[in-house]
Amino acid sequence: MLIGLIFATVSYAASRSEGNRGFGFISALEFNLVLFFLWAVLAPVIFWFSRRFPIELRPLKIRNLFLHIPGIILLAAGHQVIHLATLWLLLPRLRQLFPTFAACFRVYFGFGFYVDLIIATLIVIGVHALLYYQRFRASQMEEASLRAQLAQAQLRALKMQLHPHFLFNTLHSISSLVSEDPPKANSMIARLGDFLRLTLDHSEQQLVTLREETEFVRCYLEIEQVRFGDRLTVEFNIDPATLSAAVPHLILQPIVENAIQHAIAPRAAPGRIEIAATRQNHSLLLEVRDNGPGITAVHGTADNHVGLSNVRARLEGLYGNDFSLDMTNGAVQGLIVTLQLPFHSDGAA
Repeated sequence: MLIGLIFATVSYAASRSEGNRGFGFISALEFNLVLFFLWAVLAPVIFWFSRRFPIELRPLKIRNLFLHIPGIILLAAGHQVIHLATLWLLLPRLRQLFPTFAACFRVYFGFGFYVDLIIATLIVIGVHALLYYQRFRASQMEEASLRAQLAQAQLRALKMQLHPHFLFNTLHSISSLVSEDPPKANSMIARLGDFLRLTLDHSEQQLVTLREETEFVRCYLEIEQVRFGDRLTVEFNIDPATLSAAVPHLILQPIVENAIQHAIAPRAAPGRIEIAATRQNHSLLLEVRDNGPGITAVHGTADNHVGLSNVRARLEGLYGNDFSLDMTNGAVQGLIVTLQLPFHSDGAA
C-alpha cells in the first residue's frame, strides 16, 4: 500500500509536468495499487523460490544462479499478463480504448515487462539480503551459544580441579595424623565429609551468595583447626551488607588454603588468618590476610600456585577484565590477597 501510494504520487506528478491532463491521480492510484498488490501476492512464491534455490557465495552455486534468470523472467512476464488483464477487466475506459485484451497486451506488455523485470530483480535481491541476514543472525546466536557452553565447560573443569587439589592436601594431613593422633584424624574425616556434602550440594552452581561461600570457608577452616590446634587463629570481618552478594563458588577456599600452606604450616609460631568483605560503590572487595613471611619469601606470584592460578582463570571466565586479583605484603608482615569483583545481589547475578 505504501509503495503503491508513493509510486502513484510520482506517476501523477510526472504526467502533470508533461501536460497530460487525462491521467489523473485516481488513474495513477488504480494502476500502481494493482501493480504492487499483485507483487505482494507473488512475494511468497519469490520467498519459496529463493529459499529453495539460494544463491550462495561460498561456494558459489552456479546452478542456482542460472535458475534465477528464467525464474525472474517468468515472474515478470506472469505478473505483467495478470496486471494488464486485471486493469482491462476493471477499467471500462481501458476497454473503450482496446476492445480486445490482445490489443491492450500488444501496446503495453513491452514497457510493463521491462519495469517488472527491474522490480522482480529488486525483490529477489531484497529477499536474499533478508535470508543472508537471518542466516547471519542464526550463526551468531549459535556461535554465542557454543561460546557460552564452552565457557561453562571450562569453568566447570576449573572448578572441579579445586576438589582433587584440596583433597590431596587434606588427605595428606589426615594420613600424617592417623598414627600420631587418631582422634584428630577422625575429627578431620568427619569435617571433610561435611565440607564435601556442602560442595556437592552446590556442584552445578558457578555463583553462590557470600553468606554461603563463607560457610564453605568456615567448614574448611574447621578441618585445618583440628590439624593445627592453637597454632591457627581465624577472624571474619564480613560487612552484613555484602552477605547477599553473588560470588564464584569455592573462590575463597584456594586463597585461604594458600595462606595455610605458606603462612601457617611451615612455622611453629602462632598464625592468624583474617577474611574481610566490604562494599565499595559497585564493587565487592574481598581480602584474605595472614601473618606469614609475605610474598618476597615464599609466595611468589598468584600464577605460581595451582589454587591461585585457578582462581584467576575462573574469574577471567566469569568477569572478563571486570575484576582484579592482587597479592601484596602487609605493612608489617604477612600477605594480603585482594579480590575486587562487580557487586551483584544473588538474584541480579
